[in-house]
Amino acid sequence: MFLKKTQKEEDSSRTSPDRYLITYADLVTLLLGLFVILYVSARVDEERYKEFAKAFSDYFKPQKGQEDVHGTGLEPFQGVRKGIPEPVLPFPDRRSLKEIQSDIVKTLDSYIKKGELTIETRGPNIVITLPEKLLFQSGKAEIEKEGEVVLENLAATLQGLAKDQEVAVDGHTDSDPIKSFRYPSNWHLSVARAVNVAYLLISKGVPEHSVVVRGFGDQRPVADNSTPEGKAKNRRVEITISEQKPNVPNTKGYDANEFDTKK
Repeated sequence: MFLKKTQKEEDSSRTSPDRYLITYADLVTLLLGLFVILYVSARVDEERYKEFAKAFSDYFKPQKGQEDVHGTGLEPFQGVRKGIPEPVLPFPDRRSLKEIQSDIVKTLDSYIKKGELTIETRGPNIVITLPEKLLFQSGKAEIEKEGEVVLENLAATLQGLAKDQEVAVDGHTDSDPIKSFRYPSNWHLSVARAVNVAYLLISKGVPEHSVVVRGFGDQRPVADNSTPEGKAKNRRVEITISEQKPNVPNTKGYDANEFDTKK
C-alpha cells in the first residue's frame, strides 16, 4: 500500500544539500564582526604608552650605588624600603620656621652684614626689620629700586609657605606728624607703605592667603623719638613670619547655631 506524499514533504525533499552554507556564512560574518570589535578596542595609544612606560621605568630604576638584594639579581626599587612604599605626607615640601629663617639669612646675608636690615626671633616668630632708608624716600610710600631688589630676594625664599604660616607686613613711622594731600596722617603713610611692600611680595610669588597688612603709625616705637637716630629706627617696615595656632578662627565663616542664645 503506497501513501501519497504531502506538499510539505515534497518541498523538503527538493531542498538543496548546500543549504548549510548560508548558516556557515552567517557564523563567519558574526565572527568577523567580533574580531573587528576586539581589534579596535585593543588598539594602543603609542604616545601615552611610551609616557607610561618611561614613568614606570623611572620609578623602579635603582638608586645610584645600590646593590643587588641578597644576591638574587633583583635590584631594590627607588623610593621603596623593604617593599613598603613611603607614606605621602600632607606637606611634602613644608619648611619649619627655623628652616625658613636659615634660608632668609643665606639670601639676605650681604644686607645683614652691612647693617641695612636685621633678622631676629621673637618667641617662635621670625621678624625682619627693614628701615625707611632701604625702602622709601622720606614721607613717601613708593618702594625704591634697591628696596625692590631686597624684597624680590625675600619673596623667593617665602614661596610655597604652608597654609598655617603667616606673613604679617607692619608699617611704622616716627612721632613727627605728617599732613599732606596724599597722606593726611602717619596712619595713612604707615598703611600705604605696608600695602606696597605686601603687594610686591605677593606679585613675586608669596601666597596671597598667607599675607596680612597692618599699619601702626607712631604707636609702637622701638627707640626714643627725641633724637634723630631714634626716629630713624622707628621709621621701618617689619615683616613677621609666624605659624597660626589651631584655635585661630578660620576664614570660612561661622556656624550661626554657635551664637544662638535661645538654646
